[in-house]
Amino acid sequence: MPSHWADKPYSLISTDPFSKDSSHAAYYVATQMALAHNGILRGLNSIYLQATHIPREDLVAIGDFLTYCQCWCESMHHHHDAEEENFFPSIERISGVPGIMERNIEQHRAFTPGFDLFHEYSRTCLPEHYDGRKIRSLIEDFAEPLSRHLHDEVETLRALDIYDSKSVRQAYQRLEKSLMDTDNYRIGPLVFGTADRSFEGGMHDFPSVPFFVPYIIHYWFARRHRGAWRFNPCTLWRDPRELAFKSASTMP
Repeated sequence: MPSHWADKPYSLISTDPFSKDSSHAAYYVATQMALAHNGILRGLNSIYLQATHIPREDLVAIGDFLTYCQCWCESMHHHHDAEEENFFPSIERISGVPGIMERNIEQHRAFTPGFDLFHEYSRTCLPEHYDGRKIRSLIEDFAEPLSRHLHDEVETLRALDIYDSKSVRQAYQRLEKSLMDTDNYRIGPLVFGTADRSFEGGMHDFPSVPFFVPYIIHYWFARRHRGAWRFNPCTLWRDPRELAFKSASTMP
């Protein structure tokens, strides 16, 4: 891949320290969460890197890009709401430690104001008024606390290895089930298009689904907002590809 890809400017999370350890479910959960968080980070990087390189006269592309931004925000909302409503309370019960996930909830709150402003801009901006520099500025206002949270939460989950392994795995399985209850027309193609199956030498199968699922995503669910998925850093088969808009900006 080119050096200027969706693994920057906000760094991805390595699973190397724990992903090969099968002695406790906490390591599996931390690995799966790291891979999910990396999808969030690739989506954010893709938005940040392409925002100023869409020709301002291409109102269709700008409209598609704003839809892409909206879908990324909706996916973020869905992910963190499911954690707070289902997963974190389960971990508190398993551990018997009141407030064990409170630091993670506080981190959610830390990036929320800036994130909400970015979401509002993506929903209300008309293509003819689009400003890629504004997109970047809005991202810069919340990306650092968001990125820190995405990295820190993985470490919190890895540290659950002192609690009952089976219960930890079951709690995560319930979270996975709630995450699958989503708008596959807007979030499904984003999840698959930000998952890189070559990451860390291709050792991960994420999302782990039957072989036919990417075909369903591509030929059915992705059709409704097909123009938006050109901004994904990967194909819907999870193969990395060059960013669609990455140079020669025509915007002032």
